[in-house]
Amino acid sequence: MPGSLNDINVLDQSLVFAALTEGRTASINYTINRHEYTMGYYLADVIYPNYSTFVKTIPRLLGAKRKYFASK
Repeated sequence: MPGSLNDINVLDQSLVFAALTEGRTASINYTINRHEYTMGYYLADVIYPNYSTFVKTIPRLLGAKRKYFASK
């Protein structure tokens, strides 16, 4: 329906995220603070499901450092 394609509806129809839920992802390797990661990530807000590939912002922005991080 026109006008009903909010983020969740688009996510449900996405071939990228269909593959993700089936465990099929692109090969991605990177290291942060000597910790190795093998899966890409997407920045998201609280309405998205708790998939390990979604990195959500800080829910309560206490302090200037957290506010700055969340705004970026």
